[in-house]
Amino acid sequence: MPLPLSDRLRQLEADVQDLRVLPAAAVRARGRRRKVTTTVGAVAAVATAAGVTATLAWPQPDPASRPGPAANSPTVACVLTLPNGPGEVRLRLFDGGAPGGLTDATAAQLRARSFTVLTLAAGPTEPPITGPATVRFGPAAVGAASLIRAHLHGDADLVFEPGRPDATVDVTLGASFGRLATTTEVNQALVAAGRPSPPPECSATPGR
Repeated sequence: MPLPLSDRLRQLEADVQDLRVLPAAAVRARGRRRKVTTTVGAVAAVATAAGVTATLAWPQPDPASRPGPAANSPTVACVLTLPNGPGEVRLRLFDGGAPGGLTDATAAQLRARSFTVLTLAAGPTEPPITGPATVRFGPAAVGAASLIRAHLHGDADLVFEPGRPDATVDVTLGASFGRLATTTEVNQALVAAGRPSPPPECSATPGR
C-alpha cells in the first residue's frame, strides 16, 4: 500500500538532510572536468571514425593579437628635482637678438646670483627668437631648467632635448628680453609652476 503523501514528504526531507553539500568551487570544478572529458571523448570518437589518431590541442592565442611595445614609448630617465640653489646650475648664455649690451649685463647678473655661466656668445648664434628667451635642456636638467626659467622675466620657452648628455642648460636671449625677474617674482613663479612636470619622452623621474 502506498505511503500517504505527508509520510513521503517527511522521508524525502530526511534524505535531503543526509546529503553532503559540496562547496561552490568544487561544484564548478567538477562541472569543468565533466565538460572537458565529454569534449575529449567526442573528438577521439570522430578522429577514430576517420582512421586518424586524435590529438588534443589547446587553443593558442593569435600572435598578431599580442600587445607589443608602443612605437613612441618613453625611454629617457629624467631628473625633476629642483636644485637646492642657483649654485648647482651650470648654463651657457647666448645672444638670440637681445638688445645691445643686454646679454653681457645679464651674464654678470646671473653670476651675481651664483649661477655658473660657462659660455657667453659675442653675437647671435641662431635666428632671432620671437619670445624673450629660450631655455634648452636635457633629461638631467628638467628641474634646473625650471629654476632658470623662473629667473627670466617674461614667458621664456622651454625646449627639451632628449639626447643632451649632461645637466648643462642653454639660455638664448631674444629681442623682447628686458631683464631678470626680481626675488619676489622668482618666488611667485616657482610657487605658480609647482613641481616640474616630466616631458613626454621621460620614462622615470629619479631624485637628485
